Amino acid sequence: MADTQKLLGIRKQMKAKKPHFKRQDWHKKARLAPSWRKPKGMDSKLRKHMHGHGHMPNSGYGSPALVRGMHKSGLLPVLVNNVKELAHVNAKTHGIIIASTVGTRKAIDIMTAAHGKNIRVLNFKDSKKFIESVKDTMAKRKQEKKTAAMKVEPKHEKKPETKKEQPVSQEEKKEAEKREAEKVLTGK
Repeated sequence: MADTQKLLGIRKQMKAKKPHFKRQDWHKKARLAPSWRKPKGMDSKLRKHMHGHGHMPNSGYGSPALVRGMHKSGLLPVLVNNVKELAHVNAKTHGIIIASTVGTRKAIDIMTAAHGKNIRVLNFKDSKKFIESVKDTMAKRKQEKKTAAMKVEPKHEKKPETKKEQPVSQEEKKEAEKREAEKVLTGK
């Protein structure tokens, strides 16, 4: 354990000195991303290791082999998508990273199960505080929904439709038509 802590310290010092390897001429053309690509041109100054043209990744920049891929806490990270995957995690040597595609509710379930098994969650600083804050906000939302539902009144009240009584028999239909015709002629 002490050996890994010492190597993690060495790795931290080495990473502080290591340059950021960027693609040749990434700053000259907007279409080029700064992510590293090996220079292959015949006259490339970067490929020829000329002074002032950046650094190329070579052996010697890497971290010590025993701590390569470890989290800074000294635990090996394991990506977790659901609670079932916690069964394969050793609490002494592994720490979990909850996948970014996992929603908040499922993440809370994973965190509570991890606390029960004494497994450390690496991508949250204080997972207990996070759980409490999320539960508080969810409770506030529910309360706001309830109050909003109580206050909501219908925007437009429907007016009762007055249906004209339709005559049942043909004689009544003819009489209704005569009345309509008289109203039109007399103007009443």
